[in-house]
Amino acid sequence: MTDESPSEFPVETFDSERVHVEVTKQNNCRINLLVKANAKVSADAKKTAVRQIAKEVSIPGFRKGKAPASIIEKKYHSALIEQWEKAFADITFQEAQTLAKVPLLNGNSKINFKIASLKKEGGEVNFQFESEPRVPEIAPTEFKLAEIKEDVVDDVKVDETIKNIQMFYAKWEQVEDRPVKEGDFVVLDIDDIDQDPPVQAFSNSRFEVADKKMATWMKELVIGKNLNDSVEGESKPDEDESEEVKKDFKKKRVKIHINGIEEAILPPVDNEFATKVGVPNVDALKIQLKNLLIKQAKEKHQKELRDSIADQLIEKIEFDVPASVLEQEANHRISTLLKQADFSKKWNESMSEEEKEKKKLEIKKHAIDALKLFYISRRIVADNKISVSEAELSPEYDSLLEMMFADPNRVNFKSQSKEHQAVEFSKFMMAKAQDFLIEKIKSAEA
Repeated sequence: MTDESPSEFPVETFDSERVHVEVTKQNNCRINLLVKANAKVSADAKKTAVRQIAKEVSIPGFRKGKAPASIIEKKYHSALIEQWEKAFADITFQEAQTLAKVPLLNGNSKINFKIASLKKEGGEVNFQFESEPRVPEIAPTEFKLAEIKEDVVDDVKVDETIKNIQMFYAKWEQVEDRPVKEGDFVVLDIDDIDQDPPVQAFSNSRFEVADKKMATWMKELVIGKNLNDSVEGESKPDEDESEEVKKDFKKKRVKIHINGIEEAILPPVDNEFATKVGVPNVDALKIQLKNLLIKQAKEKHQKELRDSIADQLIEKIEFDVPASVLEQEANHRISTLLKQADFSKKWNESMSEEEKEKKKLEIKKHAIDALKLFYISRRIVADNKISVSEAELSPEYDSLLEMMFADPNRVNFKSQSKEHQAVEFSKFMMAKAQDFLIEKIKSAEA
């Protein structure tokens, strides 16, 4: 199961009247369990083996299961040795676990064993399996909260959001007799022509021709163009972007094809419009909307605090994650990437073996970080008896307006697959653990 010699790692020993146990905790949660058992254990295992064989065979002159051990041993010697070893392994493992209490991975880890010796006088057996990770104790005082400003919610933000809701109920008029102008909506195909052959980045995607809704370079390219026109240009960051964004931005040559020009005919903001989203009138709409936006801003702020804490947890708390779980997580991540057409094409056609190995190492690092955060959060929840229930993942909503601002995964939780529900439950558990830690840090800093 591992190439490492057990002698390279510290050994813990445990003893009872029947067994001597040596536990070697190796890398990646792998455990080597050496058990030396005395004659009593060997005899018990042999009796168990004899009884098992006697139940399965018929010997003339004896009822099934009642044949003497001497006859079983003489007539079914090979089968007896096999059953004896199995029974010896079962008994010694149970007794070793009673002493050492090494938690098996998920309570269901595959256990490999090898009998080193087995005689009437006693025997020796080696077990190898994966254990649960050993997460160190988490001390809130070791962490600091990042200074993150909460978004301001004002009347301008409320009005912008009302317009976005109006878009759900807009009627679209096709424009064919004039060029694109400010305020239009355009349906575009956008190709990255720096690549050979070009790669389509967007297909039949709708963009609003307005500041903060469309990148300036794209807006400049499409204004004044007509339906079915194609135009080429270069992507670049807007002037008001941060220096960090500008530094990281990779310019690309692109080709834009205009598939459609549309005008949005928005419904008036009146009581009829308000009732469509589940509130009685416009005044109630604005009040509820502002409250929901404030709640959304607080949730965004809390998530940013969680992300900061998560980075610190991953960096500061050192422990191994189980090898098999890491392999499964890394394989799942790369499999998900390969289902993306652009990545799959790049992987199969243009990436060198060196680049692939580098990507695999990057994916493995992300997998390790994700697993560490999961196990850390699980320990926080367990140590502090934090309640985490599936019922909290599927709350009730009083109006369509509330549902518009809810996490789609919560709205649709009950209709999701069991696998997806398990993922959402894990995310929720981690969020609760991080929220608990944030409150402890706030109390310590107060």
